Amino acid sequence: MTPRTDRARVEQWRLLIVRRDGQELLLKADGARFVLPQVSIPANERIAANLNRAVERELGMQVISLYEVCGEQTASRDLFYHAAASLHPRQNVPAGAYWTSIPTLAAESFSEEGDFAAIRALQSGVPSSAAGEPFREPNWFRRVTAWVDYALQPYRAQLTGSFEQFNASPAFSLIRFDTRGTPVWFKAVGPPNTREFAITLALARLYPGYLPKLLDAKAEWNAWLAEGASGLPLSAVVDFRHWENSAASLASLQALTLSAANELRAKGARDLRPKSLLSRVAPFFESLREAAQDARLPERERFANLDWRELCATTEDALADLDELRLPDAIGHMDLNPQNIFCSDKRCVFLDWAEAFVGCPFFSFEYLLQHFRRAVRANPALEERFREAYVSPWRDAVEPRAFERAFTRCPLPALFAYASTLWGFMEPQASLAATQLVYLLSLARKMSRMARKARSLCI
Repeated sequence: MTPRTDRARVEQWRLLIVRRDGQELLLKADGARFVLPQVSIPANERIAANLNRAVERELGMQVISLYEVCGEQTASRDLFYHAAASLHPRQNVPAGAYWTSIPTLAAESFSEEGDFAAIRALQSGVPSSAAGEPFREPNWFRRVTAWVDYALQPYRAQLTGSFEQFNASPAFSLIRFDTRGTPVWFKAVGPPNTREFAITLALARLYPGYLPKLLDAKAEWNAWLAEGASGLPLSAVVDFRHWENSAASLASLQALTLSAANELRAKGARDLRPKSLLSRVAPFFESLREAAQDARLPERERFANLDWRELCATTEDALADLDELRLPDAIGHMDLNPQNIFCSDKRCVFLDWAEAFVGCPFFSFEYLLQHFRRAVRANPALEERFREAYVSPWRDAVEPRAFERAFTRCPLPALFAYASTLWGFMEPQASLAATQLVYLLSLARKMSRMARKARSLCI
């Protein structure tokens, strides 16, 4: 996707709405020339969902979003292009708009050069789907709907025809389909998150009580169909007992995975064992040290006083100390935010396993604890109860003495595990965006504060 670093309230999107296998395009008259239809959507929110709603509201049409088109942008760089397909090829179009055969178009037909450049970019991808890109072809939604309908037959569930699309790209898709009973979710993943497919299927098979019910899967698309999670996301509840239940459920799931750690790692779960993380420390901090010296870096002065050598040494010591505890390897979740945890009176389920890992189980609790502190604010008594809810299921697997030492040592290694994984994903791209560098350096500053605290505990 095209990086968008501004914080504007809305974004302007030009739409390449196609029909008839992508051979016809919806254009609006602009005097003697054409322009692409344009809508405004909120910035920094789900693009597909907002585009679909805006098209229905402003153009009176129902579409399925396809993918962002990287055509030339306007001089202000505040204009973006997205392909979409008409769901009803014979539906009425807005006044002044026309279906036009794409092969008949030329650059001089358009008021703005960027529109035709986007159309050329669209044409290069429309004729056929590339390997691993099942959602590039304009009619893919018809195939997906037919597969979902077929997959629901054993469960005697029927689609109502109502749906909401949340993510769209040639390789990714996330759609909620309404049925006459519980809604179902279709999710498909592509690079770099293809691991989520195998991990999700393995977890659903081994520990079905901790994930939404899996209904079917299609390996060709790296896709699966699951029932909607019951209850509410943890982000929407105010009852402390749901936070307690989430901590206890997380620990119970992790304890169950002790015997399957190697299998889950083979399925693609990241290796975040302390011994494996140790090899990343020096390259990670050296890369950030060099980045912090770049005179073009925004807010460079914020990072001028970081002691990189000391930070590197303290992080290595903390990881080595954690490794000596010989904690069992278990499944973990690096994106354990409250929107990925659904709670009901009966159970908690965990979603979105793209950032699954195998390693120190307490890293996951550390991530969840940070969200808990933001939700509950400063409340030591509740935090102690929250911690106890997580610790209790571990009592038979971990020596009591190891708990306190692990919880004392975990914050710095847990943050390093997250930051270095993020860096490992970004770094191969050769040139990180300034905002990405600033974010990683901000995490390094936070690790520096943790390192000072860790050193004080050793004195």
